[in-house]
Amino acid sequence: MIMRRPVLIGAVMAAVTVAAGIAVAASASAGTATYEAEASANTFAGGARTVDCRRCSGGSRVTGIGGQGVLTITGVVAEKAGSTRLAVTYTAERDRTAQISVNGAVPIAVAFPGTRGTSRPGTLRLTATLRAGVNNLAFANPVGAAPDIDKVVITTDGTPPTTAPTATASGVPGATATVTPGGSATPTPPAPPPASESPVPTSPTPGGTAPSSTAPTTTQPTAPPTAPASPSAPAPTSPAPIPTPTPTSAPTGNTALEAEVVTIVNTERAKAGCAALTTDDRLIAAARGHSTDMAARGYFSHTTPEGVAFSTRITSAGYRWSGAGENIAKGQRTPAEVMTSWMNSAGHKANILNCGFKNIGVGVAADAQGSLVWTQDFASPL
Repeated sequence: MIMRRPVLIGAVMAAVTVAAGIAVAASASAGTATYEAEASANTFAGGARTVDCRRCSGGSRVTGIGGQGVLTITGVVAEKAGSTRLAVTYTAERDRTAQISVNGAVPIAVAFPGTRGTSRPGTLRLTATLRAGVNNLAFANPVGAAPDIDKVVITTDGTPPTTAPTATASGVPGATATVTPGGSATPTPPAPPPASESPVPTSPTPGGTAPSSTAPTTTQPTAPPTAPASPSAPAPTSPAPIPTPTPTSAPTGNTALEAEVVTIVNTERAKAGCAALTTDDRLIAAARGHSTDMAARGYFSHTTPEGVAFSTRITSAGYRWSGAGENIAKGQRTPAEVMTSWMNSAGHKANILNCGFKNIGVGVAADAQGSLVWTQDFASPL
């Protein structure tokens, strides 16, 4: 059985303690604890599994992360709550993205540069906000392949890193990448999204109206909404379809935020005399996938960089629609904030209060800087 292997580095003194059966480094000045990805105490879901790796720590790594595959490293102990330095050792044939969720919080999209092969480990250093005591770290990517994970090393000297701020999404713990792995290309940080953008009209989706700037303190980006697709038009096709995510593949933690958005939507619809929308797993998958993709790749649009429109994403998720619409936003910290932004824009409000829509899916993800990216997909079935 593969065990966790604490590695102690003490400038003055260090000691090893055992908490909940997990060996933990404790030090008056400095210490590290190593958590092997392949340890039997961890959770492997949806195809994530251990494979041999001659150059990896312990001779193994965890592959199959992404899509429905999720690796959860359990029993990560922090002496105190706050900023903690992590070093993730991984392999990747090419650049990959992983969503890292701390204790079930909103996942943070982190870019992992390629290591030029699955047998060549690299290390990415990042920070995370951990709670005092036992923590869990989940690695996933519902819209593509994540890197294979070898180990995670926790530094417990209590000195917060200065290379990047700690991500705090809506008050819940998160993580943010800071340094590139040795011997690999430097990742390109996501470009800041525009305050607004003009949608590319694609039949049956005419261009939306531009939103107004109504945030009381700082203007948060919201893209012009997509106008409802024609009820009589068939779903469009695209030459570059994207992978279809499943609503159960991502780490939990965003479900509460998504559910609160739906609650506020239905409250506003009731005021307008519209029937309540019901959530649909296919629309949730489409919305989560789009928020995750925008967060991971640093764009802000109803259309992907490959030209895939929102209506195609909904169709790819398996929803046969007669009418559809979409709202997106970035930077708002809570469901109430994002709904206020949308309701103060005539075009976004029109989607929310469209009495013809029957179903809704909401997705939220955080980018590497901790900014939340929101998507609402609305539709009526054929």
